[in-house]
Amino acid sequence: LPISRFGGRVNGRVIAAHGRQYMVELADGTILPCFPRGKKSEIACGDNVELQQTAEDQGVVERILPRTSLLYRSNEIRQKLIAANVDQVVIVVATEPRFSDELVTRALLAVEDQEIEALIVLNKCDLADLLPTARQQLQAFTRLGYRVLELSALKHADDLRPHLQGKTSVLVGQSGMG
Repeated sequence: LPISRFGGRVNGRVIAAHGRQYMVELADGTILPCFPRGKKSEIACGDNVELQQTAEDQGVVERILPRTSLLYRSNEIRQKLIAANVDQVVIVVATEPRFSDELVTRALLAVEDQEIEALIVLNKCDLADLLPTARQQLQAFTRLGYRVLELSALKHADDLRPHLQGKTSVLVGQSGMG
């Protein structure tokens, strides 16, 4: 790391969270492990933060910069931050195993609440005998105007790339969706 940055404050973007340690990417591409001040952390992946470099290979997050969006899940006991400053949520479903309409609906409610774009990806479309049932299950969402991209990630994952280009996207889905 350049010596001129040591001891000064710089901005970066949180790209990963591992417990109380956050990996922050700086403008020059450097990735710096950082810790929050205090015991409680409200930092989410995607947050733009101001940090103080405390050592050549470590920093402390001084503050979270204003967010454009925040995705989280909560129950009666606590709230878990998922991601901040997201442009798009990609909801991955599959022809097999059968996907939950409830999970798709909950994801779409979160997207609408935060005014984020949504893309539903129907994976495993190479299972042609199951495709009509999955399409029928998605009809309610397509009638509401949600975009659906059909693909087989094993053979056509590149079909998704243009939809991700230039956006900060979060992929969500049930286990087994691919």
